[in-house]
Formats: sequence, structure tokens, C-alpha cells
Amino acid sequence: MSAETRIIAISQAGSDMLGLPVDVDHTRPRFLGSGLRFLDFTAGAEPLHDAELARLAPIQTLQTDALERSLMRLELRGVRRTFDVVASPLHSPPQLDAIGALAFFTPVGPA
Repeated sequence: MSAETRIIAISQAGSDMLGLPVDVDHTRPRFLGSGLRFLDFTAGAEPLHDAELARLAPIQTLQTDALERSLMRLELRGVRRTFDVVASPLHSPPQLDAIGALAFFTPVGPA
């Protein structure tokens, strides 16, 4: 995945749930630099390293050009939350490789 991979659109509900600004379509933040803190599933909830970030569903989808699913643990405004994430590749014919990913985030557990 390129470090330049960006978030170009998000629903209002998604923006509220993930704590992202509503003007994402104008600012287009980098996915890994958007302010989201991706954490591991240990008790210490350490930040993920590059190799671990590559296994997140939206990133895997860009690499495999296939539907991917994973759990993500994020820290949002000081609160750790887990999400079940399904990502589907987006295509723009005649280009055969995925040009993006459409990801669906479902909270798991208490809010």
C-alpha cells in the first residue's frame, strides 16, 4: 500500500463513529495519517507496526484486489473500540487492478 492512500469520502455516521472531520472529501487525509490510532489486541493496546497495518482489511483489499475482512482496534478520543471491517475493491474500467476500497465498519462490543 502506498503511503499516499487517502480517504476521499465518508458518511456522516462513519465520520461521527470514527471521529473524522466531515470535510474529508475536501481534505482527503492519508488513511494511515488521518489521526486514527490503530492498536493491537494485547492488554497494553500498543500501536500497530507497518507489517501489522498491512493486514487491515482496507489495505489488504488494495493488495489482493479481493473482498477482505478483519477486526480493527482503534483509539478514538481516548477510548479503545473494536470494529468488524469488511472492505471491497473498487475498479475503474479499463483498469483491471483495484483503484480503491469501500470499507464498512461495524462496532463490536460496548460503545
